[in-house]
Amino acid sequence: MACGVKDLEFKDLDVEEVEITSAVLTGGAHHLGQYCDKDFKNFMGCRYGYKDPRKCLDEGKQATKCALEFFKKLKDECNDVFTKHWTCLDYNNQEFAYCRATQKKFDACVLEKLGLECTQPVHIELSD
Repeated sequence: MACGVKDLEFKDLDVEEVEITSAVLTGGAHHLGQYCDKDFKNFMGCRYGYKDPRKCLDEGKQATKCALEFFKKLKDECNDVFTKHWTCLDYNNQEFAYCRATQKKFDACVLEKLGLECTQPVHIELSD
């Protein structure tokens, strides 16, 4: 038993992790939120409703599973344009304004291949 946590074993926490960098997560965040909207809301609703994360392990596992599925599909369908986009974000302190050109190509691919439209406002582009 770890730190007084009852009724929980490490095997209960076993789940495949989403092993990505912050630039990858930032680059895909708008579409990820849309793709996994239901699972994320179920988890957060449970988490805030119970105020006890142990009661929401299944919902958390489902949210993680959805995120993994999303990034695997993204890799299969839009890897080249997505890599260019998150690399741009990585080199530019994760500021979207410097990466609008790569974002437009990425958004177009995600719309065509996954049917997800970016609903985030497009801000002005910054020049170097």
